[in-house]
Amino acid sequence: MKVRLLAALVACALPLAAAAAEEENPYKKVKVGDFATYKMTTKFAGASFEGSTTQTVTAKDDKEVTVKMTIKANGMEQAVEQKIDLTKPYDPAKTGLPPGADVKVEKVKDGKEKIKAAGKDYECQWQTYKVTGKAMGVEISADVKVWTSKDLPLQVVKMESTAEVANMKVESAMELTETGSKKD
Repeated sequence: MKVRLLAALVACALPLAAAAAEEENPYKKVKVGDFATYKMTTKFAGASFEGSTTQTVTAKDDKEVTVKMTIKANGMEQAVEQKIDLTKPYDPAKTGLPPGADVKVEKVKDGKEKIKAAGKDYECQWQTYKVTGKAMGVEISADVKVWTSKDLPLQVVKMESTAEVANMKVESAMELTETGSKKD
């Protein structure tokens, strides 16, 4: 069951991998200490789990940003640290997934919508994606919708996804509950 839960947690990371690519790398604007916390719900194998995920910028220089993503659910905690190269165009297929993940992210459509999250209204750009590949040795196929706002340093406001992970249907959603900056 732990392997299946871990696979479900990987599915929750997919929306972060599907965040829209921009002309300029959106991580160039972040600062050490910037964070975003999301309420997370996941349904799979006849069970429903709630938890949270937090992205925190832990280091930054002119060439690279380090973002730590911590997922807490069902008494488990999983942390993944990602390094994002600021000298290259932003590659959404390399963000938010565990090391060694090999996924293909295909944008399907996009639009604009106002979303209320964490007590505020955000003008958002939404995108839908088809994500396929392998993460942590598990085959994944997902349909993902992500709402992002340039008003937030880490940009993701909300996400919904339906995935096939290890031959299981996994439905997940994340919504921003808190954002800000933690100075050490």
